[in-house]
Amino acid sequence: MSNGKSPLDIGSNQWNSSKDCERCHQSIYQNHQKSAHANSWKDPIFLVAFQKEPRQWCLNCHAPLHTFAANDDFKTLSYVQSVDGIWTEGVNCAVCHVRGNKIFGKQTRNDLEDHKVFEDTSLSDNTLCQNCHQFNFPDTHHPKIEYTNVIMQGTGLEKETMLPNLTGSNLCVNCHLKLDHQLNGTVFDFDWMDDWKVSVSTEGIGKESIVNLILKYPKMGHKFPTGDLFRSLVFRVYDRNQNILVEDRFEKRMRILDLYEVRDTRLSPYANTEISKSYWIKQDPFVCELVYHLQFPIEHELKNKLQYNQLHRPIFRDKCSVK
Repeated sequence: MSNGKSPLDIGSNQWNSSKDCERCHQSIYQNHQKSAHANSWKDPIFLVAFQKEPRQWCLNCHAPLHTFAANDDFKTLSYVQSVDGIWTEGVNCAVCHVRGNKIFGKQTRNDLEDHKVFEDTSLSDNTLCQNCHQFNFPDTHHPKIEYTNVIMQGTGLEKETMLPNLTGSNLCVNCHLKLDHQLNGTVFDFDWMDDWKVSVSTEGIGKESIVNLILKYPKMGHKFPTGDLFRSLVFRVYDRNQNILVEDRFEKRMRILDLYEVRDTRLSPYANTEISKSYWIKQDPFVCELVYHLQFPIEHELKNKLQYNQLHRPIFRDKCSVK
């Protein structure tokens, strides 16, 4: 794979579609169909973003088996939801496992009836994952894609320092790939929030208040949020009229004009999985909430196109008035 610089040519005229695998790997196929990989092209957030900036570069990771040229009319393509083709399967089985009509896995296997499995060492490290989850800001798109030296999405490098402390290994799949290829812990999942514990207490001091937040979260092999720079974990305090009294954002923010890092306040779960913060408020607090926003800076542009649960993952909401 090319780290997003070009589409993927697997050189195969068979085993191209995930449907080719379904007959013998039904449970794996069913799990895969629900995953972020299988929906990387169909993801509503991606499609809206692609309509705004339709580039081949985006497809190279979200639909790597496409065969479009860099000068094709991607804007027209982005509005056609009925398009068909192997590439619309997104990151399908073949993207990771098929090259030149051969099927590859972590180990060589000769015991299968329909095909042999050849060992691919890149499936035993993070090479494949990093191709789409570790890249810099693009510098040019034409005549070919070239990158700057400034990291845009750095999940791959984050896990190099954090993941070994967590599992004794640095493999992404140790956390993200369960039995039968069940991909978990992505923005498509909701159950990861079950392990987050939020406690809020409020003290009255004269006419003012202090809201105390204690957040306990699971260990992870990367910062949170990671990946898309539009993601933000936001803690808010409201008054009785739903006016925002406090808004604290855990996020990474870049100034796009000169690629300057404005701030990085994200959680670093490998060091400590609990934070405590206090907020001094002059007004009376009433409700507190913690919400994971998937497209925080541009939500105002998307609210008429996407539903609330496509843009948000509510983690906590409860009254926090002085008792």
